[in-house]
Amino acid sequence: MLGDNQTLVERVKYTSARWNPLRKVDTLGQFDFNTGVVMLDSIESPAVRGISLSDLVSEEKLDLATFTRLSKALALAVHEYTHFVDSTSTVWGLRHLRMLDRAYNCDRTDESKFHVMRQCYSHLKRLKLPDYYTAVPNEYEATRPWQWRLSAGREFRHDGKPGERPILFGRFYNATGQFLARSPISVISLLETCAMAEEIEATSRLVQRIEDEGERLVQERIYEKEMLDYLYDVKRTEYSVCAHMVANRFNVKDARVAFRVSSLIARIALNSSRMVYETINKNLKAFLARVKIGANDPEAKLLRRALTDYNPGAIFYIVWLQIDKDALDSLPRFGVSLVAGMYSLGVRFEFFMKTALDEADGLTAELRKSPCNTIAKFGSAGFENLTRMIHDFGIIDLQKMNLPPALLGDSAQYKFHDVELNSLCDFDVDDAYLEMVDGQLRMEDFGDACL
Repeated sequence: MLGDNQTLVERVKYTSARWNPLRKVDTLGQFDFNTGVVMLDSIESPAVRGISLSDLVSEEKLDLATFTRLSKALALAVHEYTHFVDSTSTVWGLRHLRMLDRAYNCDRTDESKFHVMRQCYSHLKRLKLPDYYTAVPNEYEATRPWQWRLSAGREFRHDGKPGERPILFGRFYNATGQFLARSPISVISLLETCAMAEEIEATSRLVQRIEDEGERLVQERIYEKEMLDYLYDVKRTEYSVCAHMVANRFNVKDARVAFRVSSLIARIALNSSRMVYETINKNLKAFLARVKIGANDPEAKLLRRALTDYNPGAIFYIVWLQIDKDALDSLPRFGVSLVAGMYSLGVRFEFFMKTALDEADGLTAELRKSPCNTIAKFGSAGFENLTRMIHDFGIIDLQKMNLPPALLGDSAQYKFHDVELNSLCDFDVDDAYLEMVDGQLRMEDFGDACL
């Protein structure tokens, strides 16, 4: 229960516990998808004093102690701020904000409108599908390299019967073909691959600035092992499935490359407008023929339904298959193949950008009218962020983003991005949380009441 003597960190942990889709991986900090709080609860104020995101673009050489201090704070901050950007500043993120807005500000005098709270409740449950949908055998040997295959299934409805909403799964096997895991390709799969890509880039840049060559080589090996341990954790495959797909298709051995490429495809999916989904669906027959899937095969029907449901995992899968297998020879070649692959789906890149901005503009217009000041601010800041990244395939530069202060473990607010262009620089995390959590708790109560 919430109590007046609880710190803000304790309150956020309590109210986000049931919904946190990243609780298995984000143990040092978290982004609260329900209230927009960026929390680094493993760090307290003295540890970050004087540190900012601008430290990531410096070329100053580092001793090991300074590297350790910077990497601990900035790798975590970059990871959680990437979740913030993707959940407020992509087309998917602005839809997510609208879902929260409609649920949290539902007219409580009209029961016929309560359904928006249940829709939000289901939306939050689908960010990371329940553990039931992930299968891991009791005994296994996770010998590398892993093999990967696609499969598909359907969600179960509230009455226990199979529903119509499809789920795309990644099935993993060890080097000898033994089954290791089946994991959904969920929204959180896309969001986590984006956050991991930015975290890896930030840490790698800091490692390269270590002045002592011997210490630098040691840290490179340590971090490479950490990345591979994350990537090959059988119980975390829902978070790493996108990177595995890239590594498998393009024969990538470098985890840094696998996450970077998977993040680029993921952000294409997160920024796809409804018109892009509908265009791809209209042109799906040609795609199915190219990848040798029959138009009446179960997989084809599931893909069509997933596109109808505006499932970003389906966009990720389709675009992933459109890119040439040798496209990773160079970054320009990858960009050309990506644009050409989308064009073959009927989506010119100019159309992709224009429809993303058009839909985002409409969403933002609604969000700016929200009676919830926090949602209105997030909507405006998010649209600005989107306009700053959409022309670069969605690659984000946190130096150019509007970002709120982070909540630290001692409940202090810290500005990692204290610059004039940041419209959220002076955002008050305490006030925003209190405003948002009231709507969240009402939404939860009604969602729980639906039988």
